[in-house]
Amino acid sequence: MWRTNYKKLIQTATFLFFFILIISQARSSGSKDRECDSVLEKEIETLRQEYKALKKEYVEVDQETKVFEIEKSVLSNERNKHKYQQENEKIDVVFTWGGIIKDMDLRNRYNYELQFSIRSVHKYLPWVNKIYVLINSDTDYPYWIKREQSGKILVYDRCMLFEKSEHCPTFNTFAVFSVLHKIEGLSKKFILIDDDVFINQPLTPDYFFTKEDFPRVFQPHVRSKIYKDNTEFSEIKRPEYKYARFSHLPKPMRKDLIIKFHEEYPDYAKLVQSHLKRYKKLSEEISMIYYEYFFGQGCLKPEEKIDSKFYQIPHKHPEDITQEFEDLYEHFSTRNIKTFNCNDDYSTDEELYPKQRKVLWDFYMKLYPETPDYEIPNPDHVNYS
Repeated sequence: MWRTNYKKLIQTATFLFFFILIISQARSSGSKDRECDSVLEKEIETLRQEYKALKKEYVEVDQETKVFEIEKSVLSNERNKHKYQQENEKIDVVFTWGGIIKDMDLRNRYNYELQFSIRSVHKYLPWVNKIYVLINSDTDYPYWIKREQSGKILVYDRCMLFEKSEHCPTFNTFAVFSVLHKIEGLSKKFILIDDDVFINQPLTPDYFFTKEDFPRVFQPHVRSKIYKDNTEFSEIKRPEYKYARFSHLPKPMRKDLIIKFHEEYPDYAKLVQSHLKRYKKLSEEISMIYYEYFFGQGCLKPEEKIDSKFYQIPHKHPEDITQEFEDLYEHFSTRNIKTFNCNDDYSTDEELYPKQRKVLWDFYMKLYPETPDYEIPNPDHVNYS
């Protein structure tokens, strides 16, 4: 829409220029046609008013400014925030989080990912309705989130979602994914985001869902079987799995379709929920299996030709990561990167790791410097002295 109106602005300015040129030439040649002269004056005044009205709607943009920079300023506007909230169905975001536990392995160490991943949603997806953070019953409440806030952030005991108490607490993310549809009050459309995935630009709901409310998936359609040679569970009705690989991207979901999936494959879902840790004998990456089911229902089509503008921060790092993350900040600030993933593959050395963690904190703070109203400013847990 803005591109069309911007073209109209240029066209109006062009017509205005030529009308002024015509009347100037007429006057310089001593034209006596006062009636024609008057008509031209009125046309010029009309064009002037139209030009002024159009100009008010737009900030002058340097020719070299990239299109995505314009989109950033437009989407950050409060008017657009309310427009999306009014015109679009509510869309929630769901995070799963294992908490902060000492002596965790590389996969589960906490490096401020969740805090700043939520900040990225707050900053660049202002139209999001609620943000759910699913934690185990024995996990401490996130120390930086106010217990009394607007209700935008809901810290939710995920163990309440499991039918059997022995299945939770769980450290199997896929098991948690299998009970998402049971979250009380969860919107029909929602976005599942890993806590190490970050939003880097303003994105609209139509980046995640089509006009038919189908989830958008930026992934080639690759066929493979969910269970390869494993016959241990041959009697369980299970879906076919076609998405062999999938990047750490935000995953748009449909709650109603997930409910239908569970009605069709109840035993398979219970099997996944029973594994307290990831089960290596078979693939149970249920978020991808949901997508396969959506595809079979005609409610999803992988968009192979659309570039998601996703960036994966390399897993291997030097001991001193300062320059690496300064370069990454510059890259994310000047390139069209919409989302990125930052895995933990840093040092296990007790002296080096805190220094690397400080670099990460500074990196995230430069990307997301504003403290949202739901956060406790400068919580005591952040201490590098």
